[in-house]
Amino acid sequence: MITLKEAQDKVQQTVKRLPPKPVLLSSVVGCVVAEDVVAPIDVPQFPRSAMDGIALRVADLKGNGPWSLPIQMVIEAGDTERYILRNGNVVKIMTGAPLAEGADTVVKVEDITIDSDNAVISEKPQRGAFVRPRGNDIQSGQVLFEKGTTLRPGDIGILASIGLTEVRVIPRPRIALISTGSEIVEPGRALEHGQIYDSNIPTLSSLLTYDGFPVTSQARVCTNDHKPLRATLAENLKNHDLVITTGAVSMGDFDFIPEIVEALGGRVLFHKVAVKPGKPTLIADFDGCWLVALPGNPVSTLVGYFLYIRRILSLMTGVPYEPRIAQATLADDIFVKGNRFNILGARLESTPQGLLAHPSKRQESGRLSSTRGIDALMMIEGGTRTVKKGSSVFVELTNHERLP
Repeated sequence: MITLKEAQDKVQQTVKRLPPKPVLLSSVVGCVVAEDVVAPIDVPQFPRSAMDGIALRVADLKGNGPWSLPIQMVIEAGDTERYILRNGNVVKIMTGAPLAEGADTVVKVEDITIDSDNAVISEKPQRGAFVRPRGNDIQSGQVLFEKGTTLRPGDIGILASIGLTEVRVIPRPRIALISTGSEIVEPGRALEHGQIYDSNIPTLSSLLTYDGFPVTSQARVCTNDHKPLRATLAENLKNHDLVITTGAVSMGDFDFIPEIVEALGGRVLFHKVAVKPGKPTLIADFDGCWLVALPGNPVSTLVGYFLYIRRILSLMTGVPYEPRIAQATLADDIFVKGNRFNILGARLESTPQGLLAHPSKRQESGRLSSTRGIDALMMIEGGTRTVKKGSSVFVELTNHERLP
């Protein structure tokens, strides 16, 4: 049995990035760019008006104003014709419309008067006013996003503005969730004696979704026979990059996952960690598809997500993830038992003296309600004892920004 640090170090040293591939623009937010993105065009590709008003040639405003010039035409945004401005004329123009050839300035509508078919200008504008020249936003050949950049929501519009429909990125992993146990029932169905509702798939699915990783498939498998579990596991390992199971990983009569992993040729990174909760956790590699087998107790599932899965997702996708560790003062006495490293939920309170950690009440690995309201995991060294109020403890925050 290895320590938590040894387990996390093994994950850090072993899990590799997924190979890059082109991904549709609608799905790249939060992904890491696999190669420099270079603009293939100027944006805009033509001089355009920044205002509703008139476009003119400043040199046509001779002498002292006011000036009255005939309106040659109206150009609206999206007009694809190429117009030439006649000497001594103006064109009415809308915001975003292309300038007529020869026009060099726009006077906004508030600063002109329309007299029949003429536009009256009282003050001579500065040449180039309210004109967005070609390439004013983006220039052809410009590197917009360097390799290794994590794409944010606002970046997608930039990519669309240069006409891209897909980008070569490190893709999100295809993720499968498998909840095991003869006693589990999907929420919404009536319970029979001896059955409980499955909370593990909803917990993991919501954590993954919050972090920007949609789940590809979900399954619930009865474990009184290893054959259905083996078949389900084998199929999902073929079609996904990350498979997360809950249950069937410890030492009970129906805990088949360790022997199935061996039979399917998985390379076990570790099995059993000296941590509470989550001791039976098993992580294995199947030629680039990773299996994270978590214990079935719901608090162990929640804790396992933050201890292992977030780190694996970061390594697979190249999205930087550095757990936020802080020092806090314990707000109440807590009793810890056994020699394993203890992970306890806590609610943090910011005070003038620093962070105060309120430990979750009555936490046990099977008591999911004890995690209600927590925003950090307290790290407590093993050894049966009472850790006194006022003691200094380290906490890993769980409520920080999403991974991508």
